[in-house]
Amino acid sequence: MSTLEERVLIYTALAVQCAFASVFVGLWIGAMAFIPVAAVIEALFWFGLPGPGTYRPREHRTLFN
Repeated sequence: MSTLEERVLIYTALAVQCAFASVFVGLWIGAMAFIPVAAVIEALFWFGLPGPGTYRPREHRTLFN
């Protein structure tokens, strides 16, 4: 999830799911379901990033190190 397009796609799908759920459970609960899920997605994105200097382009990777 490194590009902006992927993040827009994920948050669009999440918004559609929360909007669909809010039809059945209420607008407030549907809106409040979006916030913690989005926070977890962002936390996973930021904590899952590789450290500086650890990324190697594909042509420099080897199968067996």
